[in-house]
Amino acid sequence: MARIISVADDVYAELTARKGKEDSYSTVIRKALGKKRTNKGALLAFFNGAPAGFNEEALRETGKTWKKWTKEYA
Repeated sequence: MARIISVADDVYAELTARKGKEDSYSTVIRKALGKKRTNKGALLAFFNGAPAGFNEEALRETGKTWKKWTKEYA
């Protein structure tokens, strides 16, 4: 059964750009949701690999800093 959802204009434009020659928006959304995976994995899948300017080493360092901060202050 189909459902109607509302999305912002910028989201619609992004979905349309990603849709390309795919047959439906549902296909694009299914790919973005995929199977259960980490947030990083879902983002990389949605962006079809690493987005421009993505620095994996900086991400690792940020994760370490975040863990240290949460132990001290949270």
